[in-house]
Amino acid sequence: MISVALALGVAYAQEPSVQKMIGTWKGKLDVHDDPDQTLVIKSIVQEGGIWIANIEYGPTGKTLSAMPARVEKQGGATTLSFPLSATRKMELSLISERELRGLLKISVDGSWVGRKIILTKTADKP
Repeated sequence: MISVALALGVAYAQEPSVQKMIGTWKGKLDVHDDPDQTLVIKSIVQEGGIWIANIEYGPTGKTLSAMPARVEKQGGATTLSFPLSATRKMELSLISERELRGLLKISVDGSWVGRKIILTKTADKP
């Protein structure tokens, strides 16, 4: 039973859409005064049945913050999500080998407001 789960886990990690996420991504939030953003996806591993990406994220040219992110398959799409704070979270979908698209969700008065973000892959290696 465990070997089947491990084999499935390895197969998922080898899935092309998951491996295509690893690398350096740069882009901009849909806010005119916000600086360019950088996302570095260093690795993706399975921990307790959940796929976790080891990432760094933040404004381009500044020190990036290291954090874990969750990788999932939703409706045929590969997604990456991670909290930036108690009131801010990022939700991205892999659109193509070179594009991640999604929302930065910000909690305002108990509801979530989304800011669009598009990231383009600038390097296949982290």
